[in-house]
Amino acid sequence: MEDRTVPDGFPTWEHLLNPGVSWIVWTFEDRLGFCLLQGESSLTSSKGCMEIEKVFPPDIAFLLHEIVRDASEMVPGEAKRVALAIPGTDTGWPCMIFRLDTDHFTLSWLNGGNGDQEKDFCDLREHLRNEKAIRKANEKLNYFNAIVRHDIMNLMMGINGYMDIIDEIVDDEEIHLLIRKSRDLGERVRRVAELTRTYQDLGNRPPAYVEVAPVMEKIFERHEFSGKIITDVQVNGLFVYVDRMFDAAIYEIVKNALQYGGEGVKIKVFALKVPEGMALIIMDSGPGVHPDFKERIFSRTYEDRRGYGLYLALEILDITGAAIRETGTHGEGARFELIFPPDAYRFGP
Repeated sequence: MEDRTVPDGFPTWEHLLNPGVSWIVWTFEDRLGFCLLQGESSLTSSKGCMEIEKVFPPDIAFLLHEIVRDASEMVPGEAKRVALAIPGTDTGWPCMIFRLDTDHFTLSWLNGGNGDQEKDFCDLREHLRNEKAIRKANEKLNYFNAIVRHDIMNLMMGINGYMDIIDEIVDDEEIHLLIRKSRDLGERVRRVAELTRTYQDLGNRPPAYVEVAPVMEKIFERHEFSGKIITDVQVNGLFVYVDRMFDAAIYEIVKNALQYGGEGVKIKVFALKVPEGMALIIMDSGPGVHPDFKERIFSRTYEDRRGYGLYLALEILDITGAAIRETGTHGEGARFELIFPPDAYRFGP
């Protein structure tokens, strides 16, 4: 379990949002660290530096990440007024954010002007209580999902056992045909049940900037792909703002290339500026997609497929406003374009 211990004497998170308190904030990997500026008030006398996630409740930490992420578009030396606003409420804390350099910012909390900060804290606590209840409900749903999946798998095992017995004691070819069809349906049920295991955590953690190249390399090194595909990755330094299951979306695209392109399929990955923002291109040397199916392959109801992979890839990307489309030429290979809006990608460390 992550250590969330706050040192003795370190201000509470409520006090850290008081007017007049200022921080220095910096980014590292997908986290935020901060230190209090010295000499402004009794609250800023602590010399400790902490991670945002270890001090603030999860949803407040997420909103602080959003403020800094938006400020990454500012140039060094630029300042602007922003607010840590609780969605769906009138609760918020105004502040000035100033960009010092590539990774460092200052946040100075301002007086909201309503003179009713205690009410704000009460509203925030109510919001956090509701958010905690939703998280707990999701945890219980995931637990229930695991129980149902386990029961389905056990029942399917029993059904397959009975079909094996019938297959051995009956000589009728028509019955054997029905048994084979039943087994095929049972296998589809099993795959759907397994799918719930893979995607039950979708959206459970806040999105983050993820470097594309290491994700691609990790996927290509998986045992089911290693030695079977030829890769060319040209996306060094590209970061995209995605759900933490972004690697699962990439996995489905690569698996699709191997399924239809066969061993030895070539996969090229590169980035391209497009009117909507930035496109991450994943193209292969397989047979490609027929024009009639370019949109249907992403549909939940598309029947001529092996699983729900591309539909789920679309859903994972949609969480952060990204999109996916297929633009390849049939007979020359598939070309998947993952489109990220201007505020959902960046280059550099």
